[in-house]
Amino acid sequence: MIKVVKLPLIYAEEKNDSNMDYKKVYEVLWDLQRQTRKIKNKVIQLCWEYSGFASEYKNKNGEYPNEKEVIGMSLRGYTYNTISGSGEYGLYSANLSATTNKAYKEFNNSKVEVFKGTRSIINYGSNQPLEISKHSIKIDSEDEEYKNFYIQIKMFSRKGKDDYGLSALHLWFKAIVKDRSTRCILERCISGQYAVGGSLMKYNKKKKLWCLNLVYEMPVSEKDRKGKKIYLEKDKILGVFLDSIKPICASVYGDSRKFIIDGDEIESFRKSTEQRRISLLRQAKYCGNGRIGHGIKTRNHPAYKIEDRIARFRDTANHKYSRALVEYAVRNNCSVIQMENLTGVSTEDKFLKNWSYYDLQTKIEQKAQEYGITVRYLKPAYLTKRCCFCGFIDKEQKPAEKFICPQCGKEISTFYNASQNLAVDKIDEVIKKALEENKT
Repeated sequence: MIKVVKLPLIYAEEKNDSNMDYKKVYEVLWDLQRQTRKIKNKVIQLCWEYSGFASEYKNKNGEYPNEKEVIGMSLRGYTYNTISGSGEYGLYSANLSATTNKAYKEFNNSKVEVFKGTRSIINYGSNQPLEISKHSIKIDSEDEEYKNFYIQIKMFSRKGKDDYGLSALHLWFKAIVKDRSTRCILERCISGQYAVGGSLMKYNKKKKLWCLNLVYEMPVSEKDRKGKKIYLEKDKILGVFLDSIKPICASVYGDSRKFIIDGDEIESFRKSTEQRRISLLRQAKYCGNGRIGHGIKTRNHPAYKIEDRIARFRDTANHKYSRALVEYAVRNNCSVIQMENLTGVSTEDKFLKNWSYYDLQTKIEQKAQEYGITVRYLKPAYLTKRCCFCGFIDKEQKPAEKFICPQCGKEISTFYNASQNLAVDKIDEVIKKALEENKT
């Protein structure tokens, strides 16, 4: 499955051999941007000229000409050879090819509408992104902990290198990485788990930085459900935490996004039905003759019907919540859903006992099975007391909606923190090992 991550870049002077500063580099990149615009518009011009010739040829001969017979090659190849052979541009050959191919495809996709007169011929503006071939990108990190990421981008032809006074065809940039999700993507690109694809480099006027829209491809297992293709990434885990305040909080490790179902709907329903049940029980004291003398069940029958209503609501809500959760896992390409084993929770949490966590988890399992998603259950100690950022376990941490780590100082939602811990493979063993190490 192909995805994109946006990476703001800083010119890494320490990694480049040239004496250029970032201002000079920016001037060079803007010049390449101007060249990109000129190349794309030239491709459109060549394609348009050939289309005019082909149209006249058809009027005379009753059929369109064969490109290879007329120009000796495909039109796509002709546009590239014409532009690269002019010796006018300083773009790296693979990037030049990607640029001409992009314009050629866009012309082909629009030419029917252009011929009909429903749209104008494409005219590219000055803010064109730089097309970067997958062969032009190299991602590296100088340390095993992946604290800093550097990206080498081949950008210049030999002519461009000489024109700009450079010592190499490439430039090194440092990627600004602020979240663990992006860090994880780059780590997997380096290890080869993800394959880097053709990407785009564009100047961000607000941030005043050049950014790389890095395209990467994940190795996935493909499933088919009712004719719809879905993609699941091997061993990617969605951690799911169940609680009395928020019935469900789920997240993928390192991802700041989260799937949350608030307990407002359940709590509101519980209060209204409980008040109604109490009211009906009180009314039973003054019921009519039809219910008097037929036993307590008959007298309290309206109140007992409320319990059926609660069971139906719980069943409907669990279906709805489990479906939404599994669809969130599918959207995030998770092949595993990991939850806490709540056996024995009935003595600890009355809410979960009454709400029937077993029914909810069973429905999650059933719906996950439809997509081929594996559901795992773990019973880790101190799940809500472990910091998902630094791994510190604070045994004295009291239950609260905010988790504050005394070691790294992070302050996050307790529910999100727990779901992040559950998104770690074999978190029960990780916590057990950490506790044993702290004893020694």
